Amino acid sequence: MELYYVECGEELVDDVPSRDECLKLITETNMPANIKAHSLVVESLAVSIARMCIGKGYDLDMDLVVAGALLHDVAKAKCIVEKCNHALVGAQIVRSWGYPRVAMIIEQHISLCLADIVACPTEALIVNYADKRVLHDRVVSLNERFEDLIARYGTTGERTRVLRYKWHLYRKLEEQLSKITGDDIERLGLD
Repeated sequence: MELYYVECGEELVDDVPSRDECLKLITETNMPANIKAHSLVVESLAVSIARMCIGKGYDLDMDLVVAGALLHDVAKAKCIVEKCNHALVGAQIVRSWGYPRVAMIIEQHISLCLADIVACPTEALIVNYADKRVLHDRVVSLNERFEDLIARYGTTGERTRVLRYKWHLYRKLEEQLSKITGDDIERLGLD
């Protein structure tokens, strides 16, 4: 595996923190227990999917998947209070720590377009998909997850339409991941 380094002040730091470093950062940022529990389940699901893709010959950085999954909601609690975009704020925080590749995953974990699905699998798409399959601290189907999202955030007709379109895109991503892995990704984690 090729290592990437970035300059951070006077020192060079590996731009992907280890799992232990991520857990330390989670603690240092006072991530609420429920968000940490969610992130740990996202990590587990993302790692399973990444292993399946690697098993089919795809070149993925497992450390990047782990870090992206663990830190994807690092700014969630702050942004619930401050009404900001937790993906962008989280990416800024993680970038300030010297982890730009992890920051890209965090920045992208709430968005998806058809062009992304063609690029599948990437570390960012795997974390993004895993996040959409975890409701609080349990793995659920995309249907259950999006029904919950619509119930909580579909406060206007426009928001509901956007969420329904995203639901459609995530089903396409799920189909693509199933083709890539040769497995029924929809069932993963539900057993």
